[in-house]
Amino acid sequence: MSIVEKAAEKLKALRSEPQVSPPSAPELDTISPHPAPTVQRLMERGRAADQPPEAASLWHVDLMALERMGFLPANGDGDRRLADEMRRIKRPLLANVTRKGVKAVAHAERIVVTSAAPGEGKSFTAVNLALSLAREPDFEVLLVDGDIAKSNITRAFGLDGQPGLMDVLADERRPPAEVIVRTDVPNLLVVPAGKPCPLVGELFGSRRMEAVLEVFGGPNRRRLVVFDSSPLLATSESQVLASYMGQVVMVVAAGRTRQQALNSSLQSLSDSQYIGLVLNMSQLPTSENHYDCGYGY
Repeated sequence: MSIVEKAAEKLKALRSEPQVSPPSAPELDTISPHPAPTVQRLMERGRAADQPPEAASLWHVDLMALERMGFLPANGDGDRRLADEMRRIKRPLLANVTRKGVKAVAHAERIVVTSAAPGEGKSFTAVNLALSLAREPDFEVLLVDGDIAKSNITRAFGLDGQPGLMDVLADERRPPAEVIVRTDVPNLLVVPAGKPCPLVGELFGSRRMEAVLEVFGGPNRRRLVVFDSSPLLATSESQVLASYMGQVVMVVAAGRTRQQALNSSLQSLSDSQYIGLVLNMSQLPTSENHYDCGYGY
């Protein structure tokens, strides 16, 4: 047999062998695709890490529990009266934020609620002021628990054990945005007090504090930051905290706050700050109550 004939026989034998069909579509679907390049996967992981925690599920606020603790008014006439009083308190504050006040105030979006001594109603005022401000369509409100010793705001919103202000001050590697809790109350965010620390005054006065406040202010500057502070004469860190604020709401308890204590508290504040006095626990009729505010003291 010649070489040509042998080649022809071999070709004929190959053609007679059964053909192997390719895998069906379902079988192809079971094959895992090639993983994305390492750089791409790292970029995607970085984008996921950059998402602020406030984009996560909303924190449920138990409004009935707040009401039972006295932070929210009862239904009926008392509700409307307190709502009106809060409107009267927030109007001059908002005027300063929108630069419609008498004089420009630096960091007007930073508001601290404090008092001269404990038990004068500053936490009650801070919560209700924040809730009232959150109803403004042009702003969102970040309520920060700056009274580390008492942590009334933290407990009121059920945030015990959650990381907060002190955690991001003590650990510079921790992003401040991760302690911001977005609640199911529209336009209301909360920062808990965080883990107690013996160096509160030092941390409040550190450079880290200013960086944290910048993040708390939000990227678009349409956020109002309301701090509940410890009383000015009760702790040293309260005066440090107040120094960062553009506006101060001083709560005065009728028949309880001593004039000397109030004067000492006001003297610890800056002439450049906007200072408003809120008369709390007053038994006067609504028409005789007032909110007195002004620059300096």
